[in-house]
Amino acid sequence: MFPKTQDRSLIMKTISPRDRPLLRFVVITDTHVNGEGDSPYPYPSGVLANARAAAAFAKIRTLKPDFVLHLGDMVHPLPGQVSFASAAANFREMVGDLEVPIRWVPGNHDIGDKPSAWLVAPPVSKETRTLYTDALGPDRHCFEHHGIRFVMADATLINSGMDAEEEQWNWLDTNISRDRRSFLFMHYPPYLTDTDEPEHYDNIADPGRSRLLAMLRDRPVEALFTGHVHNIFMNRFGNTDIHVLPATSFVRNDYSQLFPVPPTDEENGRNHVSRLGFMLVEVFEKGHTVHWVHTNGGTDPEIADQQMTVSMLHPRRRTAPVGVDLRQEWARALPIVPDGVVDELSRKYVRNDHLAMRLQSLGLRHLRVPMQDIIDERAAARMSDFAAFGHTFTVYGVGVPTTEIGDRLAAVAPILSGVEVILPSEAFAETSSLLAAFSHSIGAPVMLSKLRASAHSEGKGDGRSLYSHLPRHGFPVEEADEAFAAIPAGIAGLCFAVEPTAPLWAALETIASAAHKNGKRALAHLRLAGASFAKDAGTPEENARRIAEATLAGWAHRAVLDIVIDTFVDFDRGYVLRSGLLNSLCDLRPAGAVLQRLAELLADTPDGGSVRSEGSLRYFSIAGKHNALALDKLPTMNGSATAIRLDTGATIATDVEAAGMPILLS
Repeated sequence: MFPKTQDRSLIMKTISPRDRPLLRFVVITDTHVNGEGDSPYPYPSGVLANARAAAAFAKIRTLKPDFVLHLGDMVHPLPGQVSFASAAANFREMVGDLEVPIRWVPGNHDIGDKPSAWLVAPPVSKETRTLYTDALGPDRHCFEHHGIRFVMADATLINSGMDAEEEQWNWLDTNISRDRRSFLFMHYPPYLTDTDEPEHYDNIADPGRSRLLAMLRDRPVEALFTGHVHNIFMNRFGNTDIHVLPATSFVRNDYSQLFPVPPTDEENGRNHVSRLGFMLVEVFEKGHTVHWVHTNGGTDPEIADQQMTVSMLHPRRRTAPVGVDLRQEWARALPIVPDGVVDELSRKYVRNDHLAMRLQSLGLRHLRVPMQDIIDERAAARMSDFAAFGHTFTVYGVGVPTTEIGDRLAAVAPILSGVEVILPSEAFAETSSLLAAFSHSIGAPVMLSKLRASAHSEGKGDGRSLYSHLPRHGFPVEEADEAFAAIPAGIAGLCFAVEPTAPLWAALETIASAAHKNGKRALAHLRLAGASFAKDAGTPEENARRIAEATLAGWAHRAVLDIVIDTFVDFDRGYVLRSGLLNSLCDLRPAGAVLQRLAELLADTPDGGSVRSEGSLRYFSIAGKHNALALDKLPTMNGSATAIRLDTGATIATDVEAAGMPILLS
């Protein structure tokens, strides 16, 4: 459940954007390098592993980290197979000119599977350990950098019963310090969703899991990094972040079941290249941030730096000046059906944590969820995890919350940006004293939102409304001055609905001006949709322009204005269609790419700044450098200027039109 207000030790303090990292390191895993004549699996992408690994290491060289750590499955053939030695030689050759130190520990392909009764590959043994050490060297490491301890262990030994297992436990007990900051690295994750989940192919069984978690509980291990699963998972255990990393080689396609639409690649999700990559970690005096470097399946080292992308946004440090509405399931586990390969004999339940990682890479600190997520214990526990990752929440519901809800909100007040109470206007007066007392009792700001019905008259030839009373919430923009003037005592601010067809910049300026004049905050709820809520969700160009304007307005008015984008992921099967920052496969839509690039530019001036509006141009300055956001056609430019399409990041000529996408001029 949530940490209590009086115990804020689980709430991660944010890191100032002005703080410089003490060190930067790369964590990579599951390169699955092939040997001579190897033919891995019947998937066409299997033969690309070597080229993809070589290109990833080329990208790493350009990042210039302090060191690189590989979490295992360096090679694909198993110990004892004919091509194992040549695969190991190929891997060593790839990393030979990396120009920075690299260390690695074995995965199941390098040294043998974890002990199990159902896996077809041979388990780790004395013989496979000898083959591994002869070809690839030591199976564990411990070193220090900037006074921080880095510990790398062989996860395949856990529960093996070998003498080497107990030797490693003793080694871990000695090297994971009780009084020194440390990071831990291994191939298998202890669990994917719950600490007590049943054993499956992708976790560590008891008693080894409990023994490992006991070490994490008692010692200052800041993060545990693991691989093996070829998919993203993120957990928080006590004060430790647990990261499960993507692969550079291929995606485990059984996890494609987590998405509500079929895979779009020809290998049933195995070659979904936007899910391939590695992690760049920045470590600060207090805290760290993790950034996904998307390798995008690149195979050419010569162009790897341009082809592979990374966002340096993170909710702990450099954040976007807007938030997002989480409508779809984001916190609870979903079933992965027995798929006939590694988990044929059991069903496992896991979350789709690609959502969580995308929230981090977009710097989306402020999240909006319904009040029911406070009541659901799994969702509530996940909110606690997200708070430690740097996020804050606005929770919303209709009516004055009950005493039970109030108690839950009071327990989590440190992570709340606000509590949005939605009421009809006729109830404002009679509930004002209740709301003031409620706000005081929970220790979190209460934002008031107006419940209203709006008429739509589409689809009827006789002029009658198709839906005469569609429930809506949020004050209309045109009521801003009047609403703030009548705001009840004890209320921190008001929530507004910005219609999809409204002139966005003028609407947000009106809301921010009224909030500033009355010394209150405002929350603007911005839906990405077309004019007809049942027929379209807006064009990519329309939504990209609205996101660009909203991001700039949120930066300019962040002292008084919170902007929440509705919604995060495409919503295509309800009454009201919504376009998101991500599509249903969790890939960036143009609007998401625009947000990421513009937010990265603005993040280094977190206190905001002034913006001058002229037609479809927005002029602003960052660190003395003048910029303009062009929402339509490019203006005539005097002198030299750089024009960048914010959806692709491509530099374009200044004498061409923007093709409907927002352009950054500097």
